[in-house]
Amino acid sequence: MTIDISELEALNQLTWSLICARHDKISARRISMPAKIDGEREDAESRFSNDFAVLEHIEAALALSAQGPLAGIGEGFARVMHQLRWSQNPNYTEHNSKRSFLDGYAYAGFAGPDAPLLCAAPRGGLVLLGPNVEYPSHHHQPREVYLVMTPGSQWRLDEGDWFDVDAGDLIFHDSWQMHAMRTREQPLLAFAGWIEAGDRRAIGWSENTHNQQGD
Repeated sequence: MTIDISELEALNQLTWSLICARHDKISARRISMPAKIDGEREDAESRFSNDFAVLEHIEAALALSAQGPLAGIGEGFARVMHQLRWSQNPNYTEHNSKRSFLDGYAYAGFAGPDAPLLCAAPRGGLVLLGPNVEYPSHHHQPREVYLVMTPGSQWRLDEGDWFDVDAGDLIFHDSWQMHAMRTREQPLLAFAGWIEAGDRRAIGWSENTHNQQGD
């Protein structure tokens, strides 16, 4: 498969420029463009497939994003989507995750150690959650930003209450901060970016999350 690196680089740059132009929804902090850190290719951090069940919702998610303030990201992604690989964290398994979650999420990386734009940081790509899916509370060392492209989802930080998130919102997760996301009747499409280098396999669930897994 031939990858149009220039088009993907333009999409990645557009996304980060929109991130840097926004304030975090909760703290109102601004995010500066992270410096690029070179890295070596590492495909073992991800479980790749283009047959994840959640992909049946990608067209609906793109249609929702086209109606919002970040339509340009969705349009750019639609042009390069066939060049990208969808993935899941290989440490998310039936032993520690609900089947509804495993069937309801996937990630398409733009930049990172297992993405077409090879680097250690900043890492980024699009996360897709299907309707009525909860991404359980988890944390990781790299600081993270989410740029939400579709309406109707909710977020929770640490032990706080769930709050509504709309298309165009920027959400910042500090290092090791617990965070969770959930959808209702509509899918979620969002850019997720790690500011520092990190290993996807090192993402940790909270004890409460782990104890509640299983349908």
